[in-house]
Amino acid sequence: YAVTLRVGFPTTQFPSRTIRVKVVGALKYEDRHSAVGSGSMMTDYIAKQNDDDNPSYGSIRIVSVSGSDDQETVLFNGLLPRPIHLNHEEDEVEFEIEDSGIKNDVDIHIAEETCCDRFVSITMPKAVPMHGLVLWWDCPIIGFPKIDVSSIQDRNVSNLSLGSAANNTSSSSSSSSNVAKKDAFQKAWDEAHDMFREKMKKKEKQ
Repeated sequence: YAVTLRVGFPTTQFPSRTIRVKVVGALKYEDRHSAVGSGSMMTDYIAKQNDDDNPSYGSIRIVSVSGSDDQETVLFNGLLPRPIHLNHEEDEVEFEIEDSGIKNDVDIHIAEETCCDRFVSITMPKAVPMHGLVLWWDCPIIGFPKIDVSSIQDRNVSNLSLGSAANNTSSSSSSSSNVAKKDAFQKAWDEAHDMFREKMKKKEKQ
């Protein structure tokens, strides 16, 4: 399960070969079911960046590099609202350059300057606090508009969404099951964060 983020850019200003994606805070593959991870880059990132009112679990930055000194032009910069992890035996989050399919036959000169004719497509595998949980994100980046994940028709009633109520069902047994799963998730999430805070306290004493 993953979230895909697509960001458009004009190749007339930023050729595809110059695009780089930099992600900070992604968990190692082996930590994908432990939420905050153990011994990962994410631990240090949270300690430096997080606050109780606006927590984030990493950052993502898209840049275009140019010149012999690899000068960077930032095309996108944002904070992740939930944990993500790397794929198996990978050190970086995967991304692709896609054709937007946009055509502008009215004024090619305007299109050359302003049209986003390519997308940076970034796949972000979702990390969870325990095996078997499925989280539905209400937004891909902090500050983006949020959706009501409970309104998604294809959402399976057995899946859980962080920060949203479980789907209403006509069956009372299904509803009870959803509540129990949500409680189990919340407990696992709280325990993971308690472990993280305790680890940070020990690190500060050292």
